Amino acid sequence: MTTSKACALPILITRVAICIFAVSQTMLSPLITRIGADFGLGLGGSGFLFTAYYISNIFFCLVTGKIIALIGKRTAMKAGLIGYALVTFGFAHAHAFAAACVLISCMGALATFIEAVGMDLVDDMSPVDAAANLTMTHGIAGIGMVGGVLYSGLMLYAGYDWRAIYTMMSFAVAAVAVLFCIIRFPRMHGSAAGGLAELKHWFTRRDLYPTYLALFLYVGAEGAVTGWLATFMSDNLGYSPLLASAGTAAVWAVVTVGRIICAGLVGVRYTVRTLVSFLCTVCAIGVLLAAGVSMPLLFWIALLLIGTGLSALWPLIASTALDAGNNGGTVMSLILFFGYFGAAVIPYVIGLVGDAAGLRVALVASAFVFAALGAVVRFMMPRHISEKRTEA
Repeated sequence: MTTSKACALPILITRVAICIFAVSQTMLSPLITRIGADFGLGLGGSGFLFTAYYISNIFFCLVTGKIIALIGKRTAMKAGLIGYALVTFGFAHAHAFAAACVLISCMGALATFIEAVGMDLVDDMSPVDAAANLTMTHGIAGIGMVGGVLYSGLMLYAGYDWRAIYTMMSFAVAAVAVLFCIIRFPRMHGSAAGGLAELKHWFTRRDLYPTYLALFLYVGAEGAVTGWLATFMSDNLGYSPLLASAGTAAVWAVVTVGRIICAGLVGVRYTVRTLVSFLCTVCAIGVLLAAGVSMPLLFWIALLLIGTGLSALWPLIASTALDAGNNGGTVMSLILFFGYFGAAVIPYVIGLVGDAAGLRVALVASAFVFAALGAVVRFMMPRHISEKRTEA
């Protein structure tokens, strides 16, 4: 571990780069139906953009560890940032839906790559333990989640179309890439090879199967709720695009604060089983309330409940895999693999439900996914994982 003073600026710029993956995810939410409409699509067809964004992540994240081992972490991050800037610019200027799907798929893969490499870099340079570092870094990434949806909403309000919004995003990422290239980083140890044998070992750990299923359910449900929330607020509740974006941003703001608070509570005794069960219940109640109420005050209270429920779920669930004996690139790749598999499937299915029965019913279906997540952790996850306590 290197000294904290020498690493302060490199950690900061790496966390800014990680925020790009977060911005990339949430900025799509207010734009999804506008992009679909540009290609003559309804909710179901528009929802396929979520699948396109996440589908390549399923496979790409499995080779991230190998790429890092081959070319090094800094070079990998530079390549990821430059590549992301280029494909985002291409997506903004695509005029065929097939081309748009290919390019947004590349965007998703590179955003995941930036996240995984950045987490590895920060873990190398951070003076705190892995659990606190993971939670804090994802808390800061939450700023990007808030920023992404607000950026899209404000730009729509200012009269820009989705193409201009993505074009400006590509220029911003290019600027971050330049900063990353000129900032001096300390020497860091190399990464493990992340070969097939190691991957197979972690795939076949049966005690981690419930963790993998929980990641599938959580990331998919999170993507479904936050991905369709702005559309629900606009189409069903009559909010302006700016206020709809602000509602989604409010959820991510609560998530951000919650994760940063949790980073300071890592040393306090807790069990994953208890906390995840509680947070899933809060989240399901929030989603059901948002889907069922008409009073604005109750709806915004529901959004706060959703954000509170989402806040610490991912770090808690992911930590059950990281605590299993290895916190390197291969395990993180598998954590991302199962999460993005859920993100590729569940939001698309929820979009189809919305097409068939309306977005209120689709949100109710999302609440049941959170209930299933709580059941998996409470009743299927082994006790030595789900009831493990952490002390400072």
